[in-house]
Parts: sequence; C-alpha cells; structure tokens
Amino acid sequence: DLGFGADTASSMEEFFRTHGFPYKILRTKIGPKVHGPKNRENPCFLCSRFRKKILFEVAEEMGITKIAVGHHKDDLIETFFLNVLYGASISTLLPVQEFFGGKIRIIRPLYLTDESLIERYAREMSWPQIDPGCPTAISSRRRHIKDLLRELYRSNKKIKGNIFHALHNVRFDYLP
Repeated sequence: DLGFGADTASSMEEFFRTHGFPYKILRTKIGPKVHGPKNRENPCFLCSRFRKKILFEVAEEMGITKIAVGHHKDDLIETFFLNVLYGASISTLLPVQEFFGGKIRIIRPLYLTDESLIERYAREMSWPQIDPGCPTAISSRRRHIKDLLRELYRSNKKIKGNIFHALHNVRFDYLP
C-alpha cells in the first residue's frame, strides 16, 4: 500500500484470501513522500526505488532469494524508451536480474507477454483491477511514452514486435 488513501490493500487482501494465496501487505507512506515538495520532477523514479528497497528488505527478513514481479513486454519497451529519452542510456528490464552479488534475484515471468493479453486474462478470470490512486499516473513520463507507442502501434502492427526483437538484436559494431 503506497499510502495514497485509496483502499488498495483491502481489495488485494480480499482477493488473496478468496483464492488461498499467502500474502503480506505492507502499508507505507511512499506515495506522499515521493510527491512531496522536494521531489516534483521525477516521483516515479523515486517511488520505484523505494518500493524495490522495501521488497529487498522484506525478502531478506523472510529468507527469500527470488522475487517474481509482473513486468511484461510493454513495460520492457516503455522502460527502454524512458531510459533513452530521459536517462541518456540504452538499457531496459531483464528477464532475470541479480542484486547484491546474486543474493537476491528478480525474475520477470511475464517478460514475453503483451500487456493486453494479461489484461484480457484478468478480465476473463474476474480479477479485480487495483488502482493505487497515484496522482501522477495519468501524467507521468511512462504514460506519455505509452501513449506515443500506442500511436506508433496503430500505424503499423509490426512495430511492437520489431522494437522487442531489436532489443535482443543489438549490433554493437554500429554503436559508438
């Protein structure tokens, strides 16, 4: 729970209980903190770092060495463009990423899956759509990139696949 006041924790708790999933809900004040007066420019980046830090701390407390997250193909592509346009680097998410010398691994089992397919499956399963109530969600850099990409995808249905495959077909000889 990011602390925005939306009751996301209760919705998640009900879903987990109903389906018999083990869970641990952490209530935080990350949202208000990253949207404070000292961090107006890039709350999403800071929020991501704080959430990851908490995940690592809880994993260590519980003796967990592998964390599965829900990043999908669209996240991978959006992150690439965010890093190029705003971070001045060519990088993106990996399907498996090691931290702390391999003590903790983040895995992304949905790495190859389109967001639209996940959304459709969730609807068919009647899973709740959880809105964390983030005030930046509709105007974030990621949202802007997502909207730009959606326009490109509409113009040519091959573009998403081409971008995804290009990320796995880097020609280092043609990069400075």
